Amino acid sequence: MNSVIIPNNWKPRPYQLPFFIYFAGGGKRAVLEWSRRHGKDDACLHLTAIELLHRVGTYWYMLPQYGQARKAIWDAVDAHSGVRRIDWAFPKEIRKSTNESEMKIVFRNGSVWQVCGSDNYDALVGSNPAGIVFSEYALSDPNSWDYLKPILEENNGWAVFNSTVRGQNHFTELAHFAKDAPDWFFSNVKASESGVFTKEQLEKIKNDYIRQRGPELGLGLFLQEYENDENAFISTFNSVFGRGAGEKMRQNPPANMPSVARVAGIDLARFGGDNNVIFIADRLADGSLAEVRVEAWAGTDAVFTQGKIAEVLFSCNVQQAAMDGDGVGGPIIDNVRALCCGRGIVFEEYHNTATAGAYANRTTQGYFDLAREANAGKVFLRDERVISELGARMYEFNQKGQVILQQKKEWRKESGKSPDFADAAVMASMIQPLPKDFYAKGGRPAFARTEYDVI
Repeated sequence: MNSVIIPNNWKPRPYQLPFFIYFAGGGKRAVLEWSRRHGKDDACLHLTAIELLHRVGTYWYMLPQYGQARKAIWDAVDAHSGVRRIDWAFPKEIRKSTNESEMKIVFRNGSVWQVCGSDNYDALVGSNPAGIVFSEYALSDPNSWDYLKPILEENNGWAVFNSTVRGQNHFTELAHFAKDAPDWFFSNVKASESGVFTKEQLEKIKNDYIRQRGPELGLGLFLQEYENDENAFISTFNSVFGRGAGEKMRQNPPANMPSVARVAGIDLARFGGDNNVIFIADRLADGSLAEVRVEAWAGTDAVFTQGKIAEVLFSCNVQQAAMDGDGVGGPIIDNVRALCCGRGIVFEEYHNTATAGAYANRTTQGYFDLAREANAGKVFLRDERVISELGARMYEFNQKGQVILQQKKEWRKESGKSPDFADAAVMASMIQPLPKDFYAKGGRPAFARTEYDVI
C-alpha cells in the first residue's frame, strides 16, 4: 500500500496556520469568520483528516441544508487543482470504503466521516460524533448546535464554525463570544488584510458589485462578502453612520502624525449582561481620532471596576478621560477620580443633558459629530465591536422635531445587548484636547464641542 502524508499535498496559508496550531495543542472550539474565497472549507476538511486519524470516531461535515451538501462538498472540484475536494482531503489510500449515496467514508483505522445538513440534525439521533464542522453556520439552523453541543461536551469532542457574515445573527453572536472566550479559537480574516487578493483586484470586485447592483446594494454586498461587515445591510435611511463611513473608519491613520492628547471614554455596565468598556484613542495633530486600545469586561462589581479603570488609564498613559455619570456612575467616578489624583489625568463626569438645538441631547450630538468626522476620513478604528455598534445606531425625531437616538430599550429588544462599545467611543471623541499650559493656569477643561451642524 502506498503511503501518504496528511494533510495531503496541502499547506495552510499564513492566516490559516494558527487554526491548525490551536487544534494541535488540544483545542476544541473554533470560529472562522473568513470572507469569500479564503479556504474555509478546505482548511476544515484537511483539519478533519488529521483529527480522524488521531482519534477513531465519527465526524460530521454539516452544511445548512442536506440538499446542498452534495454539490457544495461531496461532488465539488477544487478550481485550482482540478481534484475532487474530498479526494484531496481524504486520499483513497487511507479509506476502507466510500458510500456515494450516503455521502459517507469509512477509513482504515475505523473512523467515519459523513456529510449532513443542519435542517435534519434530529435525524442523527443515536450517533456519537467526535468532531463536527458547521460550514456556513450563518445560514444554518442554530438549534442544531444547541442539540448537538451536549453530545460533544460528554465525549470531549470538537466543533468548528465557519462562515462568511450574513448580517447580525446567531453566527455573529457566536463570533463575539468566541473572540473573548479564553478556551475558544477565533479568527476574523478580511480580504483587505489576508493577501489573497491584491488591492487592485478588490477595487475591481467592489466596482463590479456597484455597477451590477447599484451603489447601496453593491457596496453592501462587497462589505459583507469580502470585509466581514455584519452591518452592511442595515438601512441607511435612519442610521447615524452610513456604510461609507464604516469603510473609511477601517483605514489606517496617517503615518508619523503626532498625538496632541490621549483620551478615554468609559461606559459602565448597568445590568448583568452589559459590558464595562474603556475606549482609548489619540486625538492627532490634524484633528483625526485614532483608536489605541479597547478594554471590556462584564460584571457590576464596583470595587473591581474602579480599580480596573484606574489600572488601564495609568498603563495607557491617558491624559483626559470621561465616564458616564448617569445611572450607576456617580460613586465609581468619585473613587476613580481619587485613584487618579496626582497622576496627571484630567477626569470628567459625563451627563447626557438635554439641549435646545437640532439634537435632543449631548449624546445624540456626539454620535452625529463622530459620524461627520468618519465621513471626512478623520476616524480610524480597529475594534469590530465598536464599528459594528456605531453602524447599527439608529435615530428618530421627538415631538419637538429634534433628532434623537433610538431608545436603548428598543436597541436591547432587537439586539439583546446595550451599545456599550459605541457609547464609550463617542464619549472619547467628545473630549476637547486641553491646551499645553492648562495645568499651569489651573483651569478646567471645555469638555464637549459646542459647534454643531444641522442635519
